[in-house]
Amino acid sequence: MLRSLALLLALSACAAAPGPDRPSGGSAAPRAVTLYRDTVVVQMSDGSLCTGVRAARAGPWETTLNGCPHTWPVAVKRPTTLPRLPLAPTEGDPWVRLSPPGNAPLGFGPRVGS
Repeated sequence: MLRSLALLLALSACAAAPGPDRPSGGSAAPRAVTLYRDTVVVQMSDGSLCTGVRAARAGPWETTLNGCPHTWPVAVKRPTTLPRLPLAPTEGDPWVRLSPPGNAPLGFGPRVGS
């Protein structure tokens, strides 16, 4: 019985430890950002998939990422009527702005040629 408990504790410690794709300290960065009509989907560098959903209103909208450990504020400055619009990092005129805690906001706009 004691041996089973020790094995269970060792396995749970391994599952909680950061792996090679999961940086410790919560320092994740957006790897891919996609804007849909009513949703923003962000794939993070730690493997999490985060979503922000529009409230029922027209025009620019704001939300918070959900479904992942990164509950960052999101501002959609330029909504799209396209069913799916992949975005890339941009310095000027972002369509979507992500605000990681303690860091400057990150802007994303349509990829060149989109």
